[in-house]
Amino acid sequence: MHESDSSSDFSIRPSSPADADGVWYCLDSVARERRHIAMVEPPTLEEVRSFLCTLAERGVIQFVALAGSQVVGWCDVTRKPIEGFRHSAVLGMGLLERYRGRGLGSALLRAVLAEARSRDLSRIELEVYTSNQPAIAVYERVGFRREGIKRSARILDGEVKDILCMALLIPAA
Repeated sequence: MHESDSSSDFSIRPSSPADADGVWYCLDSVARERRHIAMVEPPTLEEVRSFLCTLAERGVIQFVALAGSQVVGWCDVTRKPIEGFRHSAVLGMGLLERYRGRGLGSALLRAVLAEARSRDLSRIELEVYTSNQPAIAVYERVGFRREGIKRSARILDGEVKDILCMALLIPAA
């Protein structure tokens, strides 16, 4: 089967419990790269299914990117539950390697941020390895600002990585 690179072959939408297999596959693939996200193994498929069934009660907004009907990436924000911090959320995202560099990360971010704005979130935070320059560029293009560096934050496979802390302030509508 031939995969087309046309942007019309991709779609972005809120995730649903029916996406569990696809979201798990993406988490597994990105985690096993051992270089872009903190986890190096995914949660179990059952944990992913449970997570997707309880997004609202966990304060999570999650969108998926699809190539046809296949989930090829995700982006989510999780609202902080503590009083005084509920205006803020933490962002996480990932794309299957072969779908990077096609604008899907930016599209996922825009979708999640629009929904975050509609839910009165005014601060979105993220952490990204300083070595992940393509992701940093995407975050900066949508308005995230650098706030600080966690030096030697991760040591994995003998490699020391710094983490860049970034945040986006969303003005009230």
